[in-house]
Amino acid sequence: MKILVSFIFAIAMGFLEAAVVVYLRELYYSNGFKISEKVKFPFIKFGPVAELKPFSKKLIITELGREFATIIMLVTFAILVGDKLISKIAYFLLAFGIWDLFYYIFLKMLINWPESFGTTDVFFLIPVPWIGPVGLPITCSIVIIIIGLIILI
Repeated sequence: MKILVSFIFAIAMGFLEAAVVVYLRELYYSNGFKISEKVKFPFIKFGPVAELKPFSKKLIITELGREFATIIMLVTFAILVGDKLISKIAYFLLAFGIWDLFYYIFLKMLINWPESFGTTDVFFLIPVPWIGPVGLPITCSIVIIIIGLIILI
C-alpha cells in the first residue's frame, strides 16, 4: 500500500512541477524555450546558460525556494512513510524518481516537449544552473525507482 501511495503522491508532484514550468515558459518564453548548447559527456554542465532570460532577484529567490521546497516535500514524505532509515531512503529514492520521470511525461503531454531525449534542459538551479540532455534525468529516474523498489520489496 505504501508503494502505491508513493506512486500517487509523486505522480501528482510531477504534474504540479510540470504545470509550474508550463506557466513559466508561457510567461517568459512565449516564442518557445530552447537551449542551443549541446552538453557532451558526462552529459551535464554546471554554470551559466546564455538562453536563460535574466529574472528579477525576487523571482530567482522564489524559484530557488520552490526547488528547495520540492526536495523538502520528498524528504518529509519519505520520513513519514518509511519506518527504518533504509526504508526512508528507499521511499525518498522512489518518490524522487517517480516525480522527475512524470514531470517529463506531463511536459510531453501538456506542451509536446521535449522533442527528444537529446533535447537540452535546465535540471536544477541550486546552487547554479545544471543543464544536459533530458535523457539523463529520465535514465537516472528509472534507475533510482528500481533501486528504491529493490530495497522495499
